Amino acid sequence: MKFKGLTVKDLLKLPILKNAKLVSGDQGLDRIVRYIDIMEVPDVKDWLREGELILTTGYSIRHDPKLLLDLVEQLAQAEAAALGIKPERFMTGIPQEVLELSSRYEVPIIEIPNETPYIDITYTVMEQILDKQAALLRRSEEVYKTLTALVLNNSGIQVVADNVAELVKCPIWIVGSGGELLVSSPSSAPYEPSAGSRQWDVTVDKRSVGRLVVGKEELDELELVCIEQARLVFALELMRRKTEHDTEQRLRGSFFEELLMGLPLSRQEVENKARQLGLQPDWLWEVCMIEGEDGVLDESSPLFVKVSELVHQEAARRKVRCHLQLQTGRLVLLLATAKGSLDRKPALGREPAREWSELLGPLLEQGGKVCTGFGGKRPLGEVNRSYIEAKKAITLGARLDKDRHTFTFDEVEMFHLLLESSEYVQFDPLLEKKIGKLSLYDKENGTDLITTFYYYLATGGSLIETANRMYVHRNSVKYRIDRIKEILDIDLDNALNRFVYYLCTAFYLLKKSD
Repeated sequence: MKFKGLTVKDLLKLPILKNAKLVSGDQGLDRIVRYIDIMEVPDVKDWLREGELILTTGYSIRHDPKLLLDLVEQLAQAEAAALGIKPERFMTGIPQEVLELSSRYEVPIIEIPNETPYIDITYTVMEQILDKQAALLRRSEEVYKTLTALVLNNSGIQVVADNVAELVKCPIWIVGSGGELLVSSPSSAPYEPSAGSRQWDVTVDKRSVGRLVVGKEELDELELVCIEQARLVFALELMRRKTEHDTEQRLRGSFFEELLMGLPLSRQEVENKARQLGLQPDWLWEVCMIEGEDGVLDESSPLFVKVSELVHQEAARRKVRCHLQLQTGRLVLLLATAKGSLDRKPALGREPAREWSELLGPLLEQGGKVCTGFGGKRPLGEVNRSYIEAKKAITLGARLDKDRHTFTFDEVEMFHLLLESSEYVQFDPLLEKKIGKLSLYDKENGTDLITTFYYYLATGGSLIETANRMYVHRNSVKYRIDRIKEILDIDLDNALNRFVYYLCTAFYLLKKSD
């Protein structure tokens, strides 16, 4: 059953109007009649409404029949339903120009016999309108109860979407505020918005949380009612899902906070809590720590949004769950990897799995205003170690290379051990012996030969790469290396020499930054 309302065509089929005649505007027969009124004055423009049927004898315009042209203009502008007129009583007929204007605007003019009382017409028409509206309201209530029951029974958003799609007889999609597809019906229907589809906002607390997209352009009255009810029900469902998500995030955040702080939890406690929060105990975890200026890492900042989207997309692809945690001045990412997933051969046509540092590194380097460190992969109960390693990666990496912004603990682990051992082993005599002269030369001449020497050794003896890192010309680097060889009187073709001097220059730079 389709609820289009009472059309002008339906109106002419009523017994009370069996002798009435449509004289013009037949292309407007599908106009909906929502109200009915009688015109007693010529100026009606201030109270005309959309869908209104006007009845008149023409008494108020009998001395100037051209006023009928103005009336048709006003009816067209107000998108009224039709004009019913008794022209025989006070008029000599309907002027031809009025009929032509009516046809042009597609506003039907109905000639009503004098013997038909207006009261009978108004009573019958209003009865029909009210009957149809009551039926529409009853059906609307049924739709609302059905859809609301699905939400209250926790049937899931897919079941709700399937019911709505069946009611409107076309595919539908619910799209999140970020443009991501939340659900579609049929579930296999690809989201392909087109000119032939319509969409409505889904709002919660006056804030848009998504869009309801319907796969057809023309909807009847009942279908539009279904859409309004569906928007409300989808808002309830999305609000429920958001509440669940926020609660889960809060619980998961508290759990990870305990782990990052290194609180003494037994292995069994860690595994039990992990399972309750949808985390698999055999996943390996690595911490990515991002430090930046105020505002760079706020939840609304572009960098935070991009990092969050990339992490969630990759987590979905890996079928794991990750967590983002804001701390004072930093963002901490707890990144999961299923055990052995990086070792497996990818399916045909799919890219091989990559390390988290490889995926996030380019994005974080582009940020420019942040410094990032990646800890090693650890079991969930040892995630505190990865957290500490991420801190070390930032601290040591930034001392050794001020032009880079992203470091892994693997890259600085040897230097970390070197610094740790320096508390028990005296390295100063070795430094003085190997690069003491170079340090003295730098202090006396304001040069930076030790840094140049470190970059030269760190890049495998590349003059070009060292020049890039020092922001000088290649010939300047060559001159400096020749000067270093002369001051230290060393042979850099010897592998052991290069190794010893690499450690010494690195240790010197690390200690210098303390």
